[in-house]
Amino acid sequence: MMKLFTLTVMAGTLLAAVTQAATPNSGHAGHDAHAHHTPMQAETVDHGHSLFHLGADWRTQAGGPFRLEELAGRPTIITMIYGSCTTACPVLVNDARRIDRAVPEAIRDELQVVIVSFDPARDTPERLADYAADYEVDPERWQFLHGDPADIRTLAAMLGVRYRDNGDGTFDHSNVVTLLDAQGRIVERNEGLARPVEPIVEALVKLRGTRQAAGMAAW
Repeated sequence: MMKLFTLTVMAGTLLAAVTQAATPNSGHAGHDAHAHHTPMQAETVDHGHSLFHLGADWRTQAGGPFRLEELAGRPTIITMIYGSCTTACPVLVNDARRIDRAVPEAIRDELQVVIVSFDPARDTPERLADYAADYEVDPERWQFLHGDPADIRTLAAMLGVRYRDNGDGTFDHSNVVTLLDAQGRIVERNEGLARPVEPIVEALVKLRGTRQAAGMAAW
């Protein structure tokens, strides 16, 4: 019984440490308002359908218009979060950043990263700009997107991400980081938090190598 208690305490301490390490220091009040999160298992996905066919209109953290088909021609890392989360979501963003930093430089220059909020009422473009600044990421390659609720739900379904609004400013949701190829198709997914980056990095290297071996453009 004592061993079980000790293991439970150690597990809780480890999760807290991972979350704290992944969360940037920020004075932005909204980012630490809520801590509750219940993970939801991700759904299976269709690897043959392109997300670029969704045709929804989004807005970036800079406030400009954006459509997913603008990502065509280069690989993309994509995940879904909400800005006031201080548990899973900062880890997901950090996981995307870990992948970005782990890939070879030649691939990193072409890699795009997209973070989509499923809390459009609170995560305005202005707030997402603050959030992006907290993480000090490359604004030329990283997009934090705000969209309409119906479009967010459709995108989440394509990515296999489940989420629900708890009505108190918190969301339960799946924890998934997804790799898209240059045509917007799902290639690889990491489900869970602080997962090893190697599967997605290796998938990216393989994508590039396969195209080059065929005498095609890099992507």
